[in-house]
Amino acid sequence: MSWVARALICLILGTPLAAQAQAPAWTVLEESTVGFTAYQSGAPVDGLFQTFKAEVLFAEENLEQSRIAVTVDIASVDSQSNDRDQTIRSANLFNVAEWPNGRFVSERITKTGAGMFEAHGKLTLRDVTREVTLPFQLTVDQDPIDVQRWRANAWGDLKIMRLDYGIGQGLWQDTSVVGNEVLIRINITAWRPKE
Repeated sequence: MSWVARALICLILGTPLAAQAQAPAWTVLEESTVGFTAYQSGAPVDGLFQTFKAEVLFAEENLEQSRIAVTVDIASVDSQSNDRDQTIRSANLFNVAEWPNGRFVSERITKTGAGMFEAHGKLTLRDVTREVTLPFQLTVDQDPIDVQRWRANAWGDLKIMRLDYGIGQGLWQDTSVVGNEVLIRINITAWRPKE
């Protein structure tokens, strides 16, 4: 479709042409992390997922077309305990043999303050999908390694209840030892070329 045709369609629909432009894509760097904090006997237990894929289309001036999608390989969990990691992968918790991935997909992103945003979307764990809101902070600066690129860092926590997703079958439904509340922690570093 030509630029003129797109402009006419936007004019007829009453939608600004700029709002139709796709937000720029960012390349997520390996130093990024997706982790969690759970609670065992009241004490925090931190862990990371070693393997995940994040797709980021983002521009603060074009939040309407900005999108975030993160897919996590649950089997890549690392909580600094092999026995605990095996339990997390087991049928009674995540059941990675049947549902190997967790996924978050944003549906809209809103700005809540200077450098502060919320990603409203859907989180799927163990084949259960629920609507969630992920608050995050964002900084964007010139890349110190390459002045032709922007470098961004986004971080935030998402609180969920594991039983809402069926993460806890049989005896694991008891929250007296392993708490129901879990914090999912994201820390994403990415770059994109300057326009």
